[in-house]
Amino acid sequence: MELHAGLCFVLLGIFLFSNIFRSNCKKLNGYEFPVYSTDVCPVNETEWNARSSAINCTTNNGYICIPNKELTQLLEFCYTQPFIWIQADICLYLVERISKVNAYNCSGFRSGCPSHAFVSSKLFEYPSCTSIQNGCFIAESSCKR
Repeated sequence: MELHAGLCFVLLGIFLFSNIFRSNCKKLNGYEFPVYSTDVCPVNETEWNARSSAINCTTNNGYICIPNKELTQLLEFCYTQPFIWIQADICLYLVERISKVNAYNCSGFRSGCPSHAFVSSKLFEYPSCTSIQNGCFIAESSCKR
C-alpha cells in the first residue's frame, strides 16, 4: 500500500512538473515587473496554482495570464495586486509601456465572453479571453484564422 501511495505521489509530481514547463516561458524585457511569454495559459485551477508557484507569485501579488496589447503573445506574471475584479463583457490585456492591465470589451465574441463579474484567479474558466491568433481574439467574428 505504501509503495502504491509513493508511486501515485511520484506520478503526480511528474504531471505537475510537465505542466509547469509545457508553457515554454521566457522572461521579457520592458515591463516594471517580471513578465514571461507563454504558449498557453492554464486551463484549470491546478495548472493556475502550479504556474503561480513556478514564477513565485504570493498572496500580495497574484498570478495572471493574459495577452499583450497587440494580442500577439500570451503573458504570465505576478501582478501588483492580489487579484483584479473583472466586469462582465471584459477580457484583459497587458500594456507594455506602462505595465498596466487594461480592459477589452468582448461583448462581440461569438462565444465565451464572461457574462458576469469575476476575479482574475478564475480567468481559466474563460479560455476565449486567452485564445489569440493573428493579432485578435479567436472568438471575434472578424478574426481571420
